[in-house]
Amino acid sequence: MNNTYCPIPWIFQAVRNNGDVRVCCQANITKNQGVIRHPDGRSYNAGRDNMHEARNAEMMLEMRKNMLNGVWSTECARCQQEEESGLNSRRTYENERWGQTYSKEWAASVTDDQGAIDTPVRYLDLRFGNLCNLACRMCGPTDSHTWYKDHVALYGNKYKDTHGTVELEQNSKGRWFTNDYDWHNSETFWEYLENNLHNIEHVYMAGGEPLMIERHYDFLQKCIDTDNAKNILLEYNTNVTSIPDRVLDMWAQFKQVLIGASVDGYGDVLEYQRYPAKWNTIESNLRKIDQLPNNIYAWLSLTVTSLNVFHIPDFMLWKLQQGYSKINSSKRKPLITHHVAHRPFHMNIQVLPDELKKDVAKKYSKSLKLFPEDLQDKAGNVLDSITNYMNKDSLHSQHWNDFVVRTKKLDERRGQNILDIVPQYKEYFNE
Repeated sequence: MNNTYCPIPWIFQAVRNNGDVRVCCQANITKNQGVIRHPDGRSYNAGRDNMHEARNAEMMLEMRKNMLNGVWSTECARCQQEEESGLNSRRTYENERWGQTYSKEWAASVTDDQGAIDTPVRYLDLRFGNLCNLACRMCGPTDSHTWYKDHVALYGNKYKDTHGTVELEQNSKGRWFTNDYDWHNSETFWEYLENNLHNIEHVYMAGGEPLMIERHYDFLQKCIDTDNAKNILLEYNTNVTSIPDRVLDMWAQFKQVLIGASVDGYGDVLEYQRYPAKWNTIESNLRKIDQLPNNIYAWLSLTVTSLNVFHIPDFMLWKLQQGYSKINSSKRKPLITHHVAHRPFHMNIQVLPDELKKDVAKKYSKSLKLFPEDLQDKAGNVLDSITNYMNKDSLHSQHWNDFVVRTKKLDERRGQNILDIVPQYKEYFNE
């Protein structure tokens, strides 16, 4: 029997930027994007619906039964693909984190024949809207309002999200906006939170950019005011463009704070992929994070894309030169904490032509000897997992032309040039 068990469907609830409830962010690559739905197809939304009811919706019942029977669910495709490529999947690390307490045996004991449960939520994934100061190339308007202007110019003022079509409008100052991501203003969610906060052990927050979203601070304050902060581990995915003093004061009152710094390279590579970030600011804030109190731990959460895939060994070598005491300081992951972009397809490294894939593999192989001898195995594991995934499938014929066209258009708008970042693409972009 396959080992497909993951504690997530038993202990966890996730809320997308638009308030839609989903099983897990990794399911975002599937057709339904992991969204939990009513029988009539409407999404469950944290701003209006009963979150407890969502836990036993039909999709959740089926996922639990599948996991207990060693069957991969459609929503788990990303973890399945990553594990088959030798990458560390979310299922793997959630089992490492929670498996002893919430084992498969425990899950079976609290699950009825239909797959239903009546146990507390211990772990939340909250995204309070899409307010963000960056317009990263692998993201879009669902994740960042800073994308609106470019999206309208390139593709029009409408786009799809899991709740339906979003139509952007202009305010009196000419700025594009929508109210579709204001779910967190609903009392429904805050009442749910008030009633369940005493059960919560772990909260993961991403964005948008959580450190610039006011509702994020409201949430932290509620944890503090209800005397639950001391029992809660906070985890962030943040672009570290700003580390406000007020958040440092609040973090001191929590059990532990984990910071996944979304940094995909250094210098021009970072500024290109995470436009309009400034590398000097990022580098300075990484130093600041590395000196924070002992209840705070951090790592470089690197997204491998078709834009930075050649840069990965250079970035790992750069990291070693920094002498960080906190960032990626564990023996298990002393270099980076990486994951590959599965969507959009043109950002997936499987889109590369075969010749470029060979060039990536050659660079990785040559780079290994540059690492200290005691870290060559660790570096090799990172680089091998990337090339294994890259070579597992090909998206070239379907999506490479889209990558070229989209990149050229965005370069023109942003005054950038892909060839300054990836000169290896010269023959493909000068045609």
